[in-house]
Amino acid sequence: NGSHLGSLRDLGTSLGHLRVLWLARCGLTDLDGIASLPALKELYASYNNISDLSPLCLLEQLEVLDLEGNSVEDLGQVRYLQLCPRLTTLTLEGNLVCLQPAPG
Repeated sequence: NGSHLGSLRDLGTSLGHLRVLWLARCGLTDLDGIASLPALKELYASYNNISDLSPLCLLEQLEVLDLEGNSVEDLGQVRYLQLCPRLTTLTLEGNLVCLQPAPG
């Protein structure tokens, strides 16, 4: 449909009570600005070009995260998600980080 959203900053700061956000296949390249959505419980951002997960560590209410088919290559990026205390469902299939052998 030609939708494109370069950054979450483009959404503004008026969505502070938003709990569920679908951003699949919209050309999203980064998650900067996600902190303006502190009540977010579910984020569906599959098939974009996201590689940096560090902004997600600010989402203390996040429970469901779908990042299927993005550009996450580094296991260090996934470690940021340890700071999301309520995260129970994570989808990372289709990212290069899933293809790398475990260290050691």
